[in-house]
Amino acid sequence: MILYKFYTNIYILFSIVLLMKKEKIESKEVLFRDSPPYPVEIINSEGSYLIGKDGKRYLDFMAGWCVGNAGWKKKEILNAIKNFKGPEYVLPNYIYKRWEDLATKIIDLLPKGEWTCFRATGGTEANEIALKMSRAYNKRKKFLAFKGAYHGQSIACLSLVKIPDHEEHFGKFSDDYLQINANDWENTTKEAVKIIKGGEISAFISEPIICNLGVIIPPKYFFDEIIKACKETNTLFICDEVATGFGRTGKWFGFEHYNLEPDIITIAKGFSSGYAAIGATIAKQNVAESMRFDFSNYSTFGWHPLSVEVAISNIDYIKNNKLVDKSNKNGQYLLEKLSEFCNAEGKGLCIGIKEIKKGVDLRCLKDGLIISIVEGRIVLFPPLDVSKDEIDKAVEIIRKNID
Repeated sequence: MILYKFYTNIYILFSIVLLMKKEKIESKEVLFRDSPPYPVEIINSEGSYLIGKDGKRYLDFMAGWCVGNAGWKKKEILNAIKNFKGPEYVLPNYIYKRWEDLATKIIDLLPKGEWTCFRATGGTEANEIALKMSRAYNKRKKFLAFKGAYHGQSIACLSLVKIPDHEEHFGKFSDDYLQINANDWENTTKEAVKIIKGGEISAFISEPIICNLGVIIPPKYFFDEIIKACKETNTLFICDEVATGFGRTGKWFGFEHYNLEPDIITIAKGFSSGYAAIGATIAKQNVAESMRFDFSNYSTFGWHPLSVEVAISNIDYIKNNKLVDKSNKNGQYLLEKLSEFCNAEGKGLCIGIKEIKKGVDLRCLKDGLIISIVEGRIVLFPPLDVSKDEIDKAVEIIRKNID
């Protein structure tokens, strides 16, 4: 179940009251929330820290849920914003050279081949484009995904994973969206292959490492069999790299851990490290050609000129500071420290801790560490350049509060 479900239980509400020491959190109707906020008001950020209104520094081991890969307040990225001299806005069907520059920079990170980019504002839109493209490509309507995972907030993206709470409130989702479970991998693999070989699935969509179920790492043979079945049936593989991209898993993209070459890749979050809103859908050109008809896609604010400068600067920053390699090394160190007292797994700085008790996130927050809970698992997504001292500090706070 996605993150917000955990916040809604009575335990959390009670804990919030205790942590705030009876200071009331005012709920103003001008800003709707589907659940209570964490009991801290953030006013600034720096490096691996968020800074509260009271001046307290919180070690940020969420980085906005895989957003702040580069870390906060990086002058090189902020200078791209400060020094921007371009147009305030460019209509999507005009020519703007920096769009081409950014697309080239993205494609240079991918396996060699003929790729093309579609502009988006974030992850939901990027995945929507991928679903549309898939349907246009093979003229099929059905999709396969992991049950309870997450690919965005649109009706189509919610339909992919069919979370019960959503169906209760939004109504039953279409039967064109099929799900498999992210466990019992031998049987799950057989089930998925059988469904795909039925010839009715337009695309299988998945994160390479499933962040949104608490950091689940599918075995390589699962993806090997899936890709084989997809190729045999002209079914597309959509790799959702919105959370796992740009060094999060110790590789530029998570699919590299499996030597995969997806048909469509979606990106956002670490694409700009949170300094601007931007996303993209990258597809093999033969797949992208299916969208070559009038008004097949339009994004008013997709690749806003300022966001483009930020994304270019962010990619350069990650490259120049070797953050992908740092993610790999820091992740190994963090896993080693955690293994001393808990059951943790992950790749790079995309890490999940199994079998924890309720309330550990709020206890850690009180001690100055920001983490989250998904499906009863702690998830850790710190900035890629987090220091060993910061890792040690976080580990000790988790050790203290995990039981």
